[in-house]
Amino acid sequence: MTDPFIIAGGIASAPLVLDAAKRLLGPSLDMLGDGIKSGLVNRKSNVHKVAERADAKADTSQPGAIPPRVASEVFDKAQWAEDEFVAEYLSGMLASARTLAGIDDSAVSWTALVGRLSSDQLRLHYALYSAVRGKVVGQKVENLSDWESKPVFVGYMDLITKVLAWDGDTFQARVIEAGVGLEREGLIDTLAHGSTGFWEKHWSPRSGKALPDDQFGFLMFQPTSAGAMLFLRAHGHKLDAGKLTDVDLTLEFAGDPNQAPLPVPGYWADDLPVLQQPSPVHEQEDPPPAKG
Repeated sequence: MTDPFIIAGGIASAPLVLDAAKRLLGPSLDMLGDGIKSGLVNRKSNVHKVAERADAKADTSQPGAIPPRVASEVFDKAQWAEDEFVAEYLSGMLASARTLAGIDDSAVSWTALVGRLSSDQLRLHYALYSAVRGKVVGQKVENLSDWESKPVFVGYMDLITKVLAWDGDTFQARVIEAGVGLEREGLIDTLAHGSTGFWEKHWSPRSGKALPDDQFGFLMFQPTSAGAMLFLRAHGHKLDAGKLTDVDLTLEFAGDPNQAPLPVPGYWADDLPVLQQPSPVHEQEDPPPAKG
C-alpha cells in the first residue's frame, strides 16, 4: 500500500494527507473544523512530520480514533515542531491516544507537558530514559521501587556524542538547566551533577566505588514513574512505567535516521568497580649505625 504521507518538497498531497488523517484520527477529524483540516494540507512540513510519525507508531490497520481534544492540542503545537525531538514526542502523544472507542483523552495532559518542555529538556529526557531502559530491559521487576530508588549515572561525553550534540563551551550550563527543569516536572528525582574531579573527591571515597575515567563529568538522577511513562508515550505506547522492562516492546526513534540518537550507557552504583585505595606508605627504617 502506498505510504499515505508521501511528502514532495515538504508539502504533502492534500488528498493523501486528509486520507491518512482520517485513517489515524477516525471520525474525530470531522469534528476539528476547516481550520485544522486546511492546516494539515497547507502548512509546511512540521505538521506533516508529526502526523507521519504518529501514523508509523500507531496500528492503523485496526479500527480506531483519536479524541478531537488530543488531536487539536497536538496539531496546534506541531506547527512549531522544527526540532526532531519535539516532533518525536508530539507524534507519540498522538499515536498513544488512538483507541477503538476514541474517547480516552488522557494524552491531553501529556501533550501539555511536552508543550511546556524545551527541546533541550526533551532531548535530555530521551537520553536519560534510554539509559534507564538499557539497565532494566529484560529484568523481572516485582516493584517499581526496585529501580526507581537506584541512582543512575550518565557520563557527559556519552550525552554529547550520542544524543545531545551540544557545544562543549555551553554544554554544562545547558544540561544542568535542562536537568533542573525535568526534576521540577517530576520526570526525574534527586538530581546531582559535577565534573569527574568533583565525584572523585566527594562521592567515590564515601561510596567506595570508582566511576569510569573516560568522561569529563557525570549527571546522576533517580528515574520516576512519570518520566518512564512519558518516554513510553513518546514511542506511541500508553503503558505503565513497569513496561519499560519489557524486552518485546519496540522503542525506536521514528524520525530521520541520520539524527536518530544512540543508546546512552547508564551506571548503577552497584555495577561500578570497587575504588582502589592507594597502598599505605611504610616509613623506612633507619639504617644501623656505621661501625668505626
